Amino acid sequence: MAIITPQASRALIDHATMPRGLRRTRAAIEDQPPLELKDREAQSLVAGSSLIIAAENVPAKTREDLVNCTLFAQLAASGEVPDSKKVMDWYGAYFRWLAILGWSQSDRQFQDYRFSGQHAEAHKAIGKVLAALLGPQAAALVVVQAALEALQEMNENSPWLTLFERQSRVQKSARFQVATAQVGASGLIQTGLVGFSLKAKSQLTQVLFFKFSSGSTKLQYAAGQATIYEAALAEQRKQVATKLKEYRQQLVGEVKLPPLPGTRSLWRRAAPRAARAPKFKPGKALREMHR
Repeated sequence: MAIITPQASRALIDHATMPRGLRRTRAAIEDQPPLELKDREAQSLVAGSSLIIAAENVPAKTREDLVNCTLFAQLAASGEVPDSKKVMDWYGAYFRWLAILGWSQSDRQFQDYRFSGQHAEAHKAIGKVLAALLGPQAAALVVVQAALEALQEMNENSPWLTLFERQSRVQKSARFQVATAQVGASGLIQTGLVGFSLKAKSQLTQVLFFKFSSGSTKLQYAAGQATIYEAALAEQRKQVATKLKEYRQQLVGEVKLPPLPGTRSLWRRAAPRAARAPKFKPGKALREMHR
């Protein structure tokens, strides 16, 4: 893969093709109150087909960057791979665009989810995959569980649940992502990043809480760690926000969480450094990243 420099990233962002239209939700998302990004409080956010979990030590500005990056990667991937049936191609583009935005990712190959019995539920699979990725004692797991409980308790016509469902599933298949974010000991933003692909023999309903059997459903996931360079995000912040202007309000919202048990911050903050980059051609760089 080609090295992504700040200059290359900016050029590729300009080069990205965004989808022309969005599937509308039954509720008027635009009528919801503005998103309140918080400091020093764990928070769960929906960005299109992604659920983002921010630990208490993640600054509000960084949370906005996380939402915008995740949403931009989804839209750029959909612009690059408009056929919703090509899930693996879409994920290839999705992870590639995150790398372009400065997410340094570990290897994330898709693998089949192993059923512990004859039946399973998507939201329980999320917890098991993240526990294996982050460790069973990770503070983020508590927030993830609270977020899923909050979503499960919502009315099925709730704007944000409807939004997530509409952006995640197409008939008998679905794709959705979960990202956890926390400030590591080095001061860099570290994430656990998981992408899920769900294919069933019957029509899917309630993607996150869909009950399925091993004989009728195929669940795959790609899980990995990613380090995010905030200096790179800061350089791209305005550019990405401009590209998302027509989409963000419709596709981003906060999940209201139930009360959490007290947890201590385990990480410290520090200022990361940015890198310099030579000039390059966006089209050539994208072709190289496809290799």
